[in-house]
Amino acid sequence: MRLVTDGLQLSGKSSLRRQLYLLLQQQLLTGRWPGGALLPSGRVLAADLRLSRNTVNQVLQQLVAEGYIEGLPGKGYRVAVLPEHYFHSEAAGISAQPELATQQYALPDKTGTVTGLLQPGVSALQQFPYAIWQRMLQRHCQRTALSGFADPLGYLPLRQALVQYLRQARQVVCDEQTILITAGAQQALFVAAKLVARAGQQVLMESPGYPRLKQALQLCELDVQHIAAGTEQGLALAQLPDSIAAKALFLTPGHQYPLGGIMPLPNRLALLDWARQHGVWLVEDDYDSEYQYRHRPIASLQGLAGGEGVLFVGSFSKTLFPGLRLGYLVAPKQVIRQAAAIVQAVHGDVPLLTQAALADFISEGHFGRHLRKMRRHYQQNKQLAIQLLQQQLPQCRLHAKDAGLHLVLEFPHAVDETALQQQLAQQQFKVQPLSRYMFSGEHRYGLVLGIANSSQPELATALQQLIVLCRQALAQAVLPV
Repeated sequence: MRLVTDGLQLSGKSSLRRQLYLLLQQQLLTGRWPGGALLPSGRVLAADLRLSRNTVNQVLQQLVAEGYIEGLPGKGYRVAVLPEHYFHSEAAGISAQPELATQQYALPDKTGTVTGLLQPGVSALQQFPYAIWQRMLQRHCQRTALSGFADPLGYLPLRQALVQYLRQARQVVCDEQTILITAGAQQALFVAAKLVARAGQQVLMESPGYPRLKQALQLCELDVQHIAAGTEQGLALAQLPDSIAAKALFLTPGHQYPLGGIMPLPNRLALLDWARQHGVWLVEDDYDSEYQYRHRPIASLQGLAGGEGVLFVGSFSKTLFPGLRLGYLVAPKQVIRQAAAIVQAVHGDVPLLTQAALADFISEGHFGRHLRKMRRHYQQNKQLAIQLLQQQLPQCRLHAKDAGLHLVLEFPHAVDETALQQQLAQQQFKVQPLSRYMFSGEHRYGLVLGIANSSQPELATALQQLIVLCRQALAQAVLPV
């Protein structure tokens, strides 16, 4: 039987060759052209569809290569006989995907604008010295050694530069053999979670706390319990249990996220004693610690512990820019190689070119100068934001005033958060609701505001717009907290 093709129609989408390929493939996959049937000659098919013979012959050769049809010397082409289960009815469409038997982690999608007004966690992108950074990249871009595979711990000169910086700035106990370069702090937190506990075991984290940390812990299938951390001193030591099954405690002692509490030295020492007594790992997320405005950064927990029992996580997303995607994990020698193996298993090597550029950026002093400049800029922005918000929303409380790149505006009573977020999104704001960071069932309402990625005039204008929307939301709210 020779098939008739004068009734076929091209879709009109994409190239003629692509259209013809998809059209013939559909006839074959749906079983409308039975196995063993002969196709018209290339000349007839070209005439029926008003195509060049070259286009038709190319498509037919592709279908032969993929096994849909067979070439017959002197007869043209014949439909291959395929097993019945390859066909699906036209009514049913493409056969359904098999159901995935995976754990449901309830991870949220990343939605909305990529970068918006008053977005937390975004540094001053316009202030970064891109010309210097480009020079660092150009210096290394033709090095063939950076095009191959990397040391599993990361680029050695970067680790050596980090040793000097972390020892001086954060009193971290480390050398180049105890630092692992990661694709940002988020990956370092995930690796730390895999190091300290197995699936089903218990770990502790702060509430309010960092949502993406909780997501990483959920992805590791850990039993996550929460410790209150809503005071000016961060983690509430009184809530630490005397008898626990937890394997680790994740915390932000240098600048609690998001409420900004800074853990004083007596609390840090007491926490270290508690962790030693109970055999609990501490995972110190050094979030925003470089930006203290009332005093120098507090010494790290890891340094106070002499480098033992504490995993130290840091990143360049806030000090340089988020798109750099470079972070680090400092861990004792007995576990650092296992940490590197986890990175290799889930990610492979962290790109070497940006590591090489960053190593020079630090060692040549550009990093230190940029930090000093940004510390002044962020402090001025924060002072402006505090002044405006205290004057125009005096009924609200402000948190995280003395450090970091954000402020927390806490409302005195409940508001319709969904409606407020929709109004803010319409104006291109990317602020976050305070409730997003609450994990213990406690109800606190407010907004987490980024103050870094704006000039002072831009920040003032954005805050005035936000204040109007907040006043409206507060006027409509009636429920007490």
